[in-house]
Amino acid sequence: MAEGHYDVRKGAAAYAPIVGAFGALAIPTVTVLFTANKDSVPDKFVVLACGLLVVATIGSLTGSIGLAAIGAERDQTANLPAAVMYMAVPVAISVVSVLASFEVLAAIYLEQQKGLFAITTGVGGLTATYFTSFAVADSWKSGPTDADLKAEWSVTQWIKSKEVAYRKADLVSATSALPVVAGLVLRLCSIHWGLTSTGANCLVGAGLVLSMAGTFAGVQRTKHAMHDSEQKGIRPWEAYSTSAGVGLYTLALLMFLP
Repeated sequence: MAEGHYDVRKGAAAYAPIVGAFGALAIPTVTVLFTANKDSVPDKFVVLACGLLVVATIGSLTGSIGLAAIGAERDQTANLPAAVMYMAVPVAISVVSVLASFEVLAAIYLEQQKGLFAITTGVGGLTATYFTSFAVADSWKSGPTDADLKAEWSVTQWIKSKEVAYRKADLVSATSALPVVAGLVLRLCSIHWGLTSTGANCLVGAGLVLSMAGTFAGVQRTKHAMHDSEQKGIRPWEAYSTSAGVGLYTLALLMFLP
């Protein structure tokens, strides 16, 4: 008998207030940036730092609301692990954006130490990709409550058993971490592109797009199956696209951060 699993609903409910509080912490930093003397600071640095903090605020707040909605679910249906992965995207983007904003601030005030903060951004991205892919591991438990129906239904799903779930979770995590590892190696070798005003705007815009896309897709994924249709478990492209999106965003930050 398979013993032990995480209840994705309880985890989402517990994470929601933590994620919401995290986003609120970025607001004072934005206020300081707008009111500080920046005569000798390039405008593109201030734009990028403030923009990343705004992305962090929006991502964490929308992510916390989505996680709270999942926590309110009554049944552990098969769509919830996929919904959690989508909702994890704005949360992960929020974490990475805050760390990246620290790097920009270091470029403004501690230029000799900005490399250290770039590395911390990459490490934060690695952590974010891992936690985003973590929902795959226990998605095997979700689904129909009837044992006979569950056995028949599982055959048609991507995740068919506990063993498959753990193996796929490791594969998703490793795949999504590759862009981040590549970015870290390039950054350690001092290989990155110079930041322009257009680049700063693109980084902020990409963060907003990914955060909103994850939020909207997560809300759509919480829709329940109708009485005459079967539950839709997590699908391969959902698992890889959500975690890979976080990894690629981290790579872009590492390549364009000053």
